Amino acid sequence: MKILKVIHGYPPYYSAGSEVYSQTLVHELANEHEVQLLSRYENSFLPDFHYRTLLDPSDARVLLHLINVPTAKYHYNFINEPVNALFKSILATFQPDLIHFGHLSHLSMELPNIAVQAGIPTIFTLHDFWLMCPRGRFIQRNATSLFPLCNGQADQKCATQCYKGYFTGDSTQLAADITYWATWVGVRMEQARKIIKGIDHFIAPSRFLQRKFIQDFHLPAHKVSYLDYGFDLSRFTERQRIPEALFVFGYIGTHTPEKGIDLLLRAFAKLSVRAQLNIWGASREETAALKAIVQQFPSAIQERIKWMGPYANEAITAAVFDRVDAIVVPSIWGENAPLVIHEAQQLRVPVLTADYGGMAEYVKDGINGLLFKHRNVTSLAAAMQRLATDPVLYGQLMQTGYLYSADGNIPSIQEHVNQLQPIYHAAINSKGKTVATKQGPWRITFDTNPDHCNFACIMCEGFSPYSKVKATRKAQGIRARVMPIETLRKVIQEAAGTALREIIPSTMGEPLLYKHFTEIIALCHEFGLKLNLTTNGSFPIKGAQQWAELLVPVLSDIKISWNGATKETHEAIMSGSKWEEVVTNLQTFLQVRDAYFQSTGKRCSVTLQLTFLESNLTELYALVKMAITMGIDRVKGHHLWAHFKEIKGLSMRRNHAAIDQWNKVVQQLYLLRDQLLLPNGTQIKLVNFTLLPKEGIKDLAVGGPCPFLGKEAWISPEGKFSPCCAPDALRETLGNFGNIHEVKLEDIWKSDAYTHLQKNYLKHPLCKGCNMRKPLVS
Repeated sequence: MKILKVIHGYPPYYSAGSEVYSQTLVHELANEHEVQLLSRYENSFLPDFHYRTLLDPSDARVLLHLINVPTAKYHYNFINEPVNALFKSILATFQPDLIHFGHLSHLSMELPNIAVQAGIPTIFTLHDFWLMCPRGRFIQRNATSLFPLCNGQADQKCATQCYKGYFTGDSTQLAADITYWATWVGVRMEQARKIIKGIDHFIAPSRFLQRKFIQDFHLPAHKVSYLDYGFDLSRFTERQRIPEALFVFGYIGTHTPEKGIDLLLRAFAKLSVRAQLNIWGASREETAALKAIVQQFPSAIQERIKWMGPYANEAITAAVFDRVDAIVVPSIWGENAPLVIHEAQQLRVPVLTADYGGMAEYVKDGINGLLFKHRNVTSLAAAMQRLATDPVLYGQLMQTGYLYSADGNIPSIQEHVNQLQPIYHAAINSKGKTVATKQGPWRITFDTNPDHCNFACIMCEGFSPYSKVKATRKAQGIRARVMPIETLRKVIQEAAGTALREIIPSTMGEPLLYKHFTEIIALCHEFGLKLNLTTNGSFPIKGAQQWAELLVPVLSDIKISWNGATKETHEAIMSGSKWEEVVTNLQTFLQVRDAYFQSTGKRCSVTLQLTFLESNLTELYALVKMAITMGIDRVKGHHLWAHFKEIKGLSMRRNHAAIDQWNKVVQQLYLLRDQLLLPNGTQIKLVNFTLLPKEGIKDLAVGGPCPFLGKEAWISPEGKFSPCCAPDALRETLGNFGNIHEVKLEDIWKSDAYTHLQKNYLKHPLCKGCNMRKPLVS
C-alpha cells in the first residue's frame, strides 16, 4: 500500500507530541508499506513556499516533502494555494492508496477536500480541538481574566474573545473589526465542517476528545474510533535513576502558556519540603517570561529550578527519566493524550496531572499518579508536597504504569499499527478499491537470458568488446545462463495478494532471444500483469511486425535502446546494430501500437533509452527532436557505469568540466521539450535528464532516494534475489538475501537483512555512487 502522511511539523524541525507520533508511525508503516510525508518548515531566508525533498534522516525509507511556510507571515491563512498545488502534484506523482492526515495548521484546510475530489481514501487523527476551535485549545486570550476556558465555539465570541488583539484599536471601527474577524472565523469553520463531512474516518487518541467531537461538533459517532497512540518501546530502556540528594520533579514539553508551566513554578515555590524542579524543552520567547517569574522567588528556591533545555526523544530515558523522580503535566487546557504521560508510565515514573480532559483519562489518583484540581496552584502544590514526603505512597505509585493493559505497558507502535490497518482497509473498501494484502514488490525483473545478445554495446558489462566476462566464463566451462520458465510461474503465483502488477524480462542481453518469451506473454495474460520490455530494437527471430502484434496488448512500456541521432554514432556505440533497420523497426512498432490504440483505446508508452556519453552528448538535442516528431512518449537515459578503463573518458561525471557541459545540454533539452510538443499536443517526458551538482563526480544525487528498494526486485537465472539493477559484481556487495527456490519472496521482502539495507543504504559505498538514485528537489 502507498500511504501519504500529512502533518504540520516533523522532527527534527518540530518535536511536539503530534510530530513525534507521526514520525514513529511512518517508520513502522514503512516496514510494510511505501510511505511519503508532507510537512512544512520555516526559513525566512528562502522564498515563501519554497519546496524541497529529503529522506528522513533517521529512516531513509521515508521521503519527506517539505514546504516553507513562515508562521509569522501566514499564521492566519487557513487556505494556502501553493500548498494545495504541491499537494496535487504529490498525488499525481506518488498516487497514494490512502492519505493519513494529522494536524493541518500552517498548511491548508483544503487538502482533505482535494483528496476527496480525487477519490482517495482518507484518515484523520485528531490531536486537539483545532477543527472545532480556530486556536485549537478552547482557551480565550482577550478576556479580562488570564486564559479562561471557553465553553464552545461561536463566530462572534471568537472574534471578540480571541481575535480582538488584531483589531485596529480605533473605537469607531469596532463594529467593522468584529464583523471582519467574525466573518473570518465563520469561513474558517465552514471549511472545518467540510473536512468533517469529507474525511472517511477519524481517530481520537482519547475518549475525552472523541466525546467532545461527537457532542460539540456533531461528528457522526460511526466516523470516529478511539485508538490510543503507539510508541517505539525500544526508546524506553531500563531506567537507571541517577542518585540525587533532593526529590526531583520534572516538566517535559514546550514552553507555551497553555502548558501551565507558570502554574507549576508557583506551586513549586509553595513547597515546604526541599525539592528540585527540572524543566525540559527548547527555549522560546515565553521562556524568558517564565524565568522572570522564577526571579521573583527567594534565591533558595531559584537555585533548585533547573532549565534543562531540549532533548532528543529517542534518548528520552537517559536524558530525562534517569534525572527525575516524578513528572508534572500542569496544562491549563484539556490535553488530549499527552505522550509524556505515556512515556513516564512505561518507565513507572509517577505522574502528577490535572483532573481534566485526556490527562485524567490516563492517570488514576493514587494508582499510577496523583491528580490535582485543574488550574489550581494550591491543589498542585499539595500533591507535590504529598508525593515528595511520602516514600510509601511513592513506592506504590511506581508499581502501576499504563491503566489499560494487563502488564502496565503502553501500546507499542506495532500494536497500534495492527489496530490501524483495519481502519485503513475499511476506508479503502468504502471507496470500492482494493490494495495488496501481502508484502512484496510491485515490479519484478527476471534475468531470463542475460548471456544471450546479438549486439556488443561498448558500455555493456557482459558483451562490450572490452569485457572479459564471456571469455572467462567460456574458459571456466560455464554455460550461458537461462532461467527456466517454471521459475517465473512459481514467483508470479506466490506473489498473489501482493502489489505485483508488472514484470520485466532480462535487461542484460536481448530478452527477445529468450526461447520461452511467448510463454512470458501468456503468463501476463493469465495473471493480468503488464510487461515492461527493454530491447535493442533488432526484434530478432519474429521481426518488428509480429513482435509488436504479440507485445502491444500486454505492454506498459517498451524501452528501445537508442544511443545516437546519426547512423555513425549509434552504430559505433551499439556494435552490431544497423541504423536503417532499427529505424524501420521503430516505425513499424509505432504503427502497430497506434492502430491498437485506435481500435481498443489502450496504449502502451514507447521510450528511447540511452546511456549518457561524451560521444553522443552533442546528438541529444537531435535525438529528442526526432523522438518528438515520431510520437515517442519518453526519452530515458542513465549515466555511465564505467566498467572498463577504455570508456572512463566517456562519462559525463568524470570531472567538473564534463558536468558543466552536461548541464548546458540538459537546459537546452528542456527548452526544446517546452517549445516542441508531441503530435498529441503533450510534452515528451525526459527521464533522468537532471542537472548535476559539483559533487556529481562521486554522487549524482546527494542524499537522494533509491528508486528500487522496497518497490522492485530482481531474480537471477538461478533464483537469487537482488535488491537493484547494479552490475552483478557490485550488487553482490549489498549482501546475500536468499534464493526464491529456498525461501518465498515475501519472506525475503520482510527479512531483517533487507529491511536493514532499506534503512541504511545511503551509508553503502555502492549506493552513494549509484547512477540510478533520484535527485532531491529544491
